[in-house]
Amino acid sequence: MFKRYLETAAMVLIRPILFYTKMPAGDWKEEPVTFCSIISWILAFVLSIVIFINQLLPVGVTLWVQVAGWKLVIVSPVMAVLTFMFFVIIYSIIGGALMAGMLALFSALGCLLYFGGKIMGGKGELILSIKALLYGSAVALVMIFPMIFMILSKRGILDFTNFKIGYNIVYSFFVLYLYGIMAIAARKTQGIERWKAFAAALLPAAVLVILGIFVSIFVLPRMQNWVV
Repeated sequence: MFKRYLETAAMVLIRPILFYTKMPAGDWKEEPVTFCSIISWILAFVLSIVIFINQLLPVGVTLWVQVAGWKLVIVSPVMAVLTFMFFVIIYSIIGGALMAGMLALFSALGCLLYFGGKIMGGKGELILSIKALLYGSAVALVMIFPMIFMILSKRGILDFTNFKIGYNIVYSFFVLYLYGIMAIAARKTQGIERWKAFAAALLPAAVLVILGIFVSIFVLPRMQNWVV
C-alpha cells in the first residue's frame, strides 16, 4: 500500500496534468486524507531523525563515555531500549502535530483555490478542490532538504545565515511548484481557461508567501540554538 502512495506522489510531482485529468474517484475523506497523512508522517520521520542527531545523540555520547568494561554489557540493552523509546515519543509528537497542520493547511488552500476559481467563473465543486490540494501535498516532500541543512549547520558546514538562505530557496521552490500544480488543479476541477486557472491559484499562493515570510522573520531566528 505504501508503494502505491509513493507512486501517486511521483505522478503528482512528475506528471500533474495527467494525474489531475484522471484524479482518483472517491470521497475526499478517504484516500486523499490518507495520502496527505502519509506525506506528513514521512516528513515527521526525517525531522525526528534530525532532532535525534542534533540534540539527543550528543547527550547520549557523553553518557556512553562514562561507561566502560563489564558495565557496558549491562547498560547497552537498556540504553538501546531508551533510545528507541525516546525516538518513538519524538516521532509520535511531531507526526501527530505535522499531520494535523498539513491536513488543515492543504484543506484551507483547497478552499481558497475553489473560491478563486469561482471568481474566475469556475463550476467545479468545493470537494474536488480540497481533494486536489490534499494530493498536492506531495510537493511538501521538498522540505526534507531544509531538514538536511539543519544537520549540516549543526556540524559547522553551514552557518545560520546560509541555512536561512537555503531554507528560503527551497521554500520558494515549494511555493512556485505548488502554484503550478494548483493552477493545473483549478483548470481540471473548475473547467476554466489556463490563464484564469493561474489567476485563481494566486489567492492560495499569496497565503503561502505570507506564511513563508512570517516563518522566515519570526520563527527561524528562534530555531538558531537548535540549528547551530
